[in-house]
Amino acid sequence: MTGNYITSENNLPEDPAGQETTLQISDERTKEISSVRARIDKIPDNLTDPETLTVVKGPHENTEEEWYIDIIETDEGEDIDLELLESTTAEIEEQSTVINTRSKEVKALLQYLTEKGEFQSVSEASRTIMLQHLSENYPNLVREYIDLKVQSERTDLAEELYEHE
Repeated sequence: MTGNYITSENNLPEDPAGQETTLQISDERTKEISSVRARIDKIPDNLTDPETLTVVKGPHENTEEEWYIDIIETDEGEDIDLELLESTTAEIEEQSTVINTRSKEVKALLQYLTEKGEFQSVSEASRTIMLQHLSENYPNLVREYIDLKVQSERTDLAEELYEHE
């Protein structure tokens, strides 16, 4: 990886200057998202091989700060079996979307979070927590799924529009 990178301030640890951390960055040119182990600092001389890192922040992430990043290791992630993902996605379209963990412990914890006002419902808590976990731990799978869904929706819309010509 070489070039300029972007990350959200939300991805940074409490005091990131010079310490090794794992964070999600995107390549400014290709927009490819990667999880990397790196050192970051506001002073390029504090790093071995500094590259530009734009840190976006604020409620709309419209404020930028220039930092520097020294990438130690890139996690390219696991290879995604696109055929399996496509068949699984198609299969799910015809099934119930209810997920049941059959776990009193999980239900109790989710109910607690709901009653504390963290979530509107146990279902929302479950969806939110699972999607967050998937996004953080399986970013390549989530990215491929999004691409697959967008492609499918684009195809469906194109078929509908051209059908009425």
